[in-house]
Amino acid sequence: MGSTSYERFEEFRRILLEEKARVERAFRNIAEGSLRNAQKDFLGEDSVYDQHPADIATETFARERDLGLKDALETDRAKIERALRRIDEGTYGICEGCGREIPEERLRAVPTATLCIECQKEVEVAPRSRRPIEEEVIKPGFPDEGEGNEEQPGDEPPLR
Repeated sequence: MGSTSYERFEEFRRILLEEKARVERAFRNIAEGSLRNAQKDFLGEDSVYDQHPADIATETFARERDLGLKDALETDRAKIERALRRIDEGTYGICEGCGREIPEERLRAVPTATLCIECQKEVEVAPRSRRPIEEEVIKPGFPDEGEGNEEQPGDEPPLR
């Protein structure tokens, strides 16, 4: 890898600390922003019941978005702190799945990685199909192919 383990770990410690500072700034911005104020304070009313539903929906969406970002930042912060602990313990860069060294290229791309690419592939879940769930239970030939009433693409009536 071209450098000693100590130098390599110190470089990744610096990268992780910079990322932690970025996450902390983003976390403070969200906490000091919309999450600090109650919804009724944002709308400037004692009650949200007399507000137009679109106004309330917009504010609710913004707060839910910020809560989602806050959760993601908390997850990122925990991963960073775990990686820093692993550096201190001397286990950083070692795959938790197989015990092999995680390639430097992977650590540069994902400094919080705890698994090598092969082990990561094993634990990842394939994305769900975008096809309707009903297709999983409908058997081919349903309805019976002999009935002749199965629709084909293009059989739909024209839109008016």
